[in-house]
Amino acid sequence: MNARPGARRELAVALAALVAGGTMCLVFAGRVWGEAVVDDGLSTTTEQATGRDLLPLAPAVGLLALAAVVAIPATRHVGRLAVGLVLALAGLATAIGSVQLARDLSSHVISWASQGGEAAESVHGATAHPAAALLTGAGGLLVAGVGVAVLGRGRTWPGMGRRFDRDGGTGGEPQTDAPRSLGSRDTWDALDRGDDPTA
Repeated sequence: MNARPGARRELAVALAALVAGGTMCLVFAGRVWGEAVVDDGLSTTTEQATGRDLLPLAPAVGLLALAAVVAIPATRHVGRLAVGLVLALAGLATAIGSVQLARDLSSHVISWASQGGEAAESVHGATAHPAAALLTGAGGLLVAGVGVAVLGRGRTWPGMGRRFDRDGGTGGEPQTDAPRSLGSRDTWDALDRGDDPTA
């Protein structure tokens, strides 16, 4: 596969965007997206909901994006297109899910707290932090954008160099015209006959 001019630069930009998007998904999905006040009748506690709790897909997409940084240069043709398709779909799903949660984050936090073994009546309000959810969505958009770029232009990007390819016609066998070492059987036979093998 011959790389067209500028293809290496495009690949470098795509991989950098992938690292940024994946890191955003991992970091901001680990942040607190909301807090619910729960009263169990004996005490009042505050339950913190992270992006991992509300959108488990987000950190998984972050790991997928970072793995694709290696997978894209290592694959060619159909394999590279498959990586691009997975990135586009997973990144888009993360972006859509994050935005939908951010639109009514407080109710989602209350719903999550109610599922934690507490009755819905015991949850007395919630505080939302939609910025973390929106930043996670932005990371998902970056990942999806790279996936679309791989589908559209990835075939022209260079792959990993074939450093370990065998030379044509040699079959990877060692050269036969190299001088024999002094430890070979012929050398010992010559010594047994009284010949000097170094002469």
